[in-house]
Amino acid sequence: MGHATIEWVYVGAVSALLIWVGAAAWDVERVLEHVPADAQTIKVIGQQWFWSFEHSDGTKEINELHVQKDTPYRFEITSLDVNHNFNVPDFTILMDAVPGRINTLWSQFDQEGVYLIQCREYCGYSHYNMKAQLFVEPKLETAAAETAAAPAVAPAAEEQKPTGDVTLTILEGAATQGNPDYDPKELSVKQGQTILVDNVDAMPHTVTSGEGPSDTNSGKIFDTSIINGGESAIIDTADIEPGTYNYYCSVHPYMTGTLKVE
Repeated sequence: MGHATIEWVYVGAVSALLIWVGAAAWDVERVLEHVPADAQTIKVIGQQWFWSFEHSDGTKEINELHVQKDTPYRFEITSLDVNHNFNVPDFTILMDAVPGRINTLWSQFDQEGVYLIQCREYCGYSHYNMKAQLFVEPKLETAAAETAAAPAVAPAAEEQKPTGDVTLTILEGAATQGNPDYDPKELSVKQGQTILVDNVDAMPHTVTSGEGPSDTNSGKIFDTSIINGGESAIIDTADIEPGTYNYYCSVHPYMTGTLKVE
């Protein structure tokens, strides 16, 4: 066999290999991008410095996302301010959240548990603290069967808006750094009194004891958890020893105040 013939054999073999690899890669990409017809849509919105989620039935969540095992989900990802990146490391989910654009991907979660959601694009002051939790729960049919087997309970009474002995207000516009945030900034109460934390801002906030997210004792004395815009929460000081305590917002850590318990 001449050298020219051997060279053409090599060219043919390499060409065939490249065609095969290209076809296989195209097929993998097609499978990854093909969203199952029964996929549920979840809107993912990044914002300094928290994640919000909206399910197809209108249910909204802040910094928590509850999904069902073995159910396909289509994520529509965007941002309301600067570039973020929606990342779930345990399920190799990674997609930019860009203002004015909706990026999409789909995934199906095959392991129950609680997993980290984080931002992987530097987005400012509290980028490192822009985290949420993904809760992968049993599929609805399983949960429904367990509920049916459980004894019936009386329906809960309609929830009333909480009241407190004193009020701590989270002011409108508090999410913007430099704006007035907590009112009053220095709050004094007597031990045993309850504090109504009223969030009149449109953004979610918290009242969390500590110097900031890096404080190892953060949230150990009191923590309201997320208070959505227009909602409120109660801090009960009955078990708080007299003293002066710093607090901050875990979503916007530059928001700080002081609580004095007498």
